Amino acid sequence: MPAMEIAVRAVDVSKHYDMYRRPADRLVEILTRKPRHVVFPALEGVSFEVERGETVGIIGQNGAGKSTLLKLLCGITRPSSGSLEAHGTIASILELGTGFHPEFSGRDNAALNAAILGLTPVEVRQRLPQILEFSELGPFLDRPVKTYSSGMYMRLAFSVAVNVNPDILVIDEALAVGDGHFQKKCIDKIRDFQDEGRTILFCSHALYYISSICKRTLWLDHGRAMRFGPSLDVVHDYETLLLERDREHPANEGAPAAETLSPVRFREIVVCDRSGRRREQFASGDDIYVRVIIEADSPDQPVHVIVGVHRSADDLQCFGVGTHADGVPPLSGRTEYDITVRLIDVPLLRGDYSIIAFVGDENAITVFDRRDVRPAFSITGERFEIGLLSVAHRWELQSAPVEAAVVERR
Repeated sequence: MPAMEIAVRAVDVSKHYDMYRRPADRLVEILTRKPRHVVFPALEGVSFEVERGETVGIIGQNGAGKSTLLKLLCGITRPSSGSLEAHGTIASILELGTGFHPEFSGRDNAALNAAILGLTPVEVRQRLPQILEFSELGPFLDRPVKTYSSGMYMRLAFSVAVNVNPDILVIDEALAVGDGHFQKKCIDKIRDFQDEGRTILFCSHALYYISSICKRTLWLDHGRAMRFGPSLDVVHDYETLLLERDREHPANEGAPAAETLSPVRFREIVVCDRSGRRREQFASGDDIYVRVIIEADSPDQPVHVIVGVHRSADDLQCFGVGTHADGVPPLSGRTEYDITVRLIDVPLLRGDYSIIAFVGDENAITVFDRRDVRPAFSITGERFEIGLLSVAHRWELQSAPVEAAVVERR
């Protein structure tokens, strides 16, 4: 078995910044030799290895130290302690516009950055047309980059980075500002890099990209490595932490303030099973019951109820149901309503989901109250699957024997 080749190795890497309250405190510190600063640990004792040809994701909340780590790797700054090695040429896409001169045109900046990344003048002339074509910036290439939008910056930076054929490609959240067409083009190029055996470090808040592109993932939190391992496992643990924090600090729970109390309002929303017991975990295809208790100041006010389900990770609206849409007459004649909606054979895939509920008037137009339950429930699963829903499907290959050509999944 051949020995593993290491492209990147970090051993107890730390990066500390001296923080001063005022710029003058630096001079006072030098003259008095008394500390006038506090130390901010952007990274603390981070260790990991990346194999040559591997794609590794880096995740964490804002301020976790992700960009600091990538800057260290690219040589933009040096670690305060520990060692960080990179074997091979590196091309990076860090903060938008890094390395671009605002007064130069896109064409000139592309040539300059290609040269900075190690291409000879002959290689720059040979590859510049390919770089410019990939960017799809057209007439904007001859305009100063200070006139570019963030998406145009990303197009130019990505085009240069991937067309200088680096051994290691470092991407820091660059795809977040691109349009859908160019994002797909970038992902296709990343796939080509993977097929060519190049090493990629991919930092993103888009956990779907991390799970589907990266073999392993490093999770940072407050400058420390929380976990480094298979992407699906690390992303799941990261999402679990985020949801636990949401439970501790819910976005919008509890009754409205007394001075803004609505004439009709939610008192409680419960996710449960058919017996009425609270439940937080379900399998794809289970029935999910959502019980809502509503109180009204007057029994004469008719009301409708709408219950929606959103994916917690990105607040994507999955589906919604409403009494008005289903032909249920408005609730009326009481000051308290206890109503349950049974969501049948819910086909959602593995993940965490929120309930967004509304109570409105008899026309379902005026909203009296809204209640968000974040998160409300989880769908469990044994494997990572693409998309949002599980759809029963059947594969058939016409040229093969029927008994060997049919594969079903539900």
